[in-house]
Amino acid sequence: MASNAVISGPTAGRVAENVERIRKARQLHQKDLSARLREVGRPMLPTVVSKIERGERRVDVDDLVALALALNVSPTTLLLPPTSSDTPVALTECVSVASRTAWQWAEGQRTAMELERADGVDLAGPGADPAISQDAYEREQEFARQQAAYRALAQPEERRRAEDHSAIRMIRNLEDVVTDLVAPAPDMDRAGLAALGRMAHRRHTQLGIELDGIVENLPPVHPGAPVRDMTSGS
Repeated sequence: MASNAVISGPTAGRVAENVERIRKARQLHQKDLSARLREVGRPMLPTVVSKIERGERRVDVDDLVALALALNVSPTTLLLPPTSSDTPVALTECVSVASRTAWQWAEGQRTAMELERADGVDLAGPGADPAISQDAYEREQEFARQQAAYRALAQPEERRRAEDHSAIRMIRNLEDVVTDLVAPAPDMDRAGLAALGRMAHRRHTQLGIELDGIVENLPPVHPGAPVRDMTSGS
């Protein structure tokens, strides 16, 4: 005999927790959220909202989008934990990644594959284990393949072209360094933070040079822009 019990995975549990957490942060009652859901075209009774928060009602993709609209957040905010760190988060029963990686994956920045480097091992140094070196190389190659495949289809073409621009890549790199600086790992000491600060300054300077080059090479008139008569003062 088939069971009607809802079998939820880790993401379903997070959605239930996030809906309740954000609803309360917005100072909304379940009846208020119900009213907002009706306004966005996905009516749900307060009792249905209650069942969602208790994990007793499955949330489909249309529900998820409506809940995100009603709560004024991104659907990603409902799918992922409210942290971005090295703390692992389960995406499925078999796949877990750092919550920072999960957010970058969901925001179209990188593949969900974790790149596990051989920390503390000098792969090029004397006496390095060739097996470790080969394994690390193969992991990095596989990560690069996964990242390339991810970027090929993860975003619309227009956004992908923008993301591939050198200035955007420099901004992303600078953002990563500043993020590590203002929200450092627990084991980061003062010397490491100072080094991150110097790196951020260097990348900021490089970005300024890149932006100057972009401005210098702009066309005289942007395509589609109205031609302004500079002599009339209008």
